[in-house]
Amino acid sequence: MKYFKALLLILFTMALSSCASVPVSHSNVILPDNDDNLGGTGIESTDLLTVARKMAISILEVPEIMNAKGTPRIALLPVKNSTRFIINKDIFTQKIRMELNKNATGKVRFLARDRMEDILKEREAKRKNLVTASKEGDLYGVDFYLTGELTGLSKAVSNNRSDYILMAFQLIDAETSDIIWEDSYEIKRVGESGVVYQ
Repeated sequence: MKYFKALLLILFTMALSSCASVPVSHSNVILPDNDDNLGGTGIESTDLLTVARKMAISILEVPEIMNAKGTPRIALLPVKNSTRFIINKDIFTQKIRMELNKNATGKVRFLARDRMEDILKEREAKRKNLVTASKEGDLYGVDFYLTGELTGLSKAVSNNRSDYILMAFQLIDAETSDIIWEDSYEIKRVGESGVVYQ
């Protein structure tokens, strides 16, 4: 009987707790190309997509890429963030790389230099016949490095803020260090402060 009363008390407590109101979160799915109407003066997803498309098209028009004998190999270098915003800066070069891989139809190739340790382990395993290899070849060298920098100019008066952001990208010749291509995208936004970027 003692256990039965304890069980009833537990069930009653659970029933009461389930009646308590639970806050419900509502969200809307919007395309990354659309404005989220949250405001703020920083970089938006629309900027990221525009930058990636613009840079990918521009890179393919560079004579060293367009008229290359063979397929140029590009490696990514980190993008420097010199703005006041906390930004996942690697998302820019990653998106540009994806746009180029999607639309370049073999005119350029990207090297996975950030995965070099895994690549070398796999290569060694193939050469020791620990795993099968369809072909054995040398690793490609880098022809060009793609990098960039995000810079900004900010000002604020009372609760209002203005941010100008320049997103500049470069393609650098790995042999000569020549900057063979450079392009940029810039925005200026005015709004109220208070939006947190992450």
